[in-house]
Amino acid sequence: MSYALVGARVLIGLVFAVSAVTKLRAFAAFRVSLAAMRVVPRPLVGPVAVGVVAAESAIPVLLLVPGAQAAGFVVAVLLLAAFSAGIARVLATGTTASCRCFGVSAAPFGRHHLYRNAVLTVVAAAGLIAAVRPGQGPAPAGAAVAAGAAAVAALVVVMLDDIVELFRPEQPAVHR
Repeated sequence: MSYALVGARVLIGLVFAVSAVTKLRAFAAFRVSLAAMRVVPRPLVGPVAVGVVAAESAIPVLLLVPGAQAAGFVVAVLLLAAFSAGIARVLATGTTASCRCFGVSAAPFGRHHLYRNAVLTVVAAAGLIAAVRPGQGPAPAGAAVAAGAAAVAALVVVMLDDIVELFRPEQPAVHR
């Protein structure tokens, strides 16, 4: 197992674990935001919402199970591609919908969500490549550093909407 595999497993695993847990905690809000995106026919919003949470929940588990890491990365890549397609459609149509990517944020979708997903897709693809290539195990200290760096990166991903908001120019107050 390489350092890249350790880092990818931790980053992708944590991001999807937090995403699944926060969506479950605010499931009604997630369903409303999914409906507002208008990328899924209204009768399928509930089943798709359940499927998204189930897939997100499966990824960290697969990444922990020896011999199943490749499957976890494949599911992550496919889910990120689907998310990116939905976000791109929302942005292209100008639909007003909030990103409930991590359950609580009501931030509207923006290009930064596509960039985030692109980076996560690259990390998951790199993890997949590392998972299918036989290799020697990393040194424990190096693995701990890779895991720690990946955990910090996961925190940045989870908090991305808040970070973007910090750097967004203030909007002038509207007086009526």
